[in-house]
Amino acid sequence: MTKQTYREVKREANVGERIKIVNPQIAVDYGMGDVFTVTNVWSHASGFIDNAGERNSAYHEEYVVLEPVPTSGTDEALASAFTQFIRDNADTIRTILGDSASNVTKPEPTELTRAAVIEKARADVAELGRVGRDIDSHLPEPSPFYSKFYGVKFYVNREKRVVTAVITYRDGSAVRARGIAKAAPDDVFNADIGKAIALRRALGLTVPREYTDAPKPDEPRVGAVTRKTTGLSAGSIRTLSKRVPGCDGIGFGNFAFRTEEGSGWIADKQYVITDDTDVDYSVGDTEGAAA
Repeated sequence: MTKQTYREVKREANVGERIKIVNPQIAVDYGMGDVFTVTNVWSHASGFIDNAGERNSAYHEEYVVLEPVPTSGTDEALASAFTQFIRDNADTIRTILGDSASNVTKPEPTELTRAAVIEKARADVAELGRVGRDIDSHLPEPSPFYSKFYGVKFYVNREKRVVTAVITYRDGSAVRARGIAKAAPDDVFNADIGKAIALRRALGLTVPREYTDAPKPDEPRVGAVTRKTTGLSAGSIRTLSKRVPGCDGIGFGNFAFRTEEGSGWIADKQYVITDDTDVDYSVGDTEGAAA
């Protein structure tokens, strides 16, 4: 059986991690080289059961964290990584091995709908905000906020199609980091997706492809902001307010809607969607949206 080894990392510990004393200061019932398991974490220190069997603590500068080093051989993480590599590169492997690779299969990725991407983004933002307030949670490494408290503020500029995420100290003071998400000219802006992208960038986390490559709306819905593309008012902004299916297919296209900005109606050959932040995708169809 392979013996577990550890590397010493200078950072604040989390509950359940092992620490090694390397710079003892108060040193009551603990000393240089002692190893303990963390039971509590505060802003200035980590707690543990000391050599006398009592609750104690050490300042963060007194210890290093002992992080397990992955073992070789039949390590499950290594086996899982190798399996994923085979799946991700199945097409190339088939080309190299020819007929002998006929059993190598590559699962087709499941494409998320725009509604699903928006819901995922909202849940992501809520969870990342929660982690910043929870002493028992931490972000993935190598985020600079891996084990730190933080607060989040968002600034949404729908006119410029930009979302900025600002990371502050937990009490909301002092800016610690910023992340920005800006919609491309031909993309459809959505504040929730923008918040998830900007927040992940501010926290130093990977931005999932489904956020940056989110599918465009499959069809217009109430609440969508559009830009007129034809007529004397081309370039003007119109917000779809009510579906008027009786006006579909009479020369101006389908998906006819009344708008908040005028008494007439427009159909899909007359506009493009630019912003769907206010669209309620829980409504199953455009007929229902007209109710």
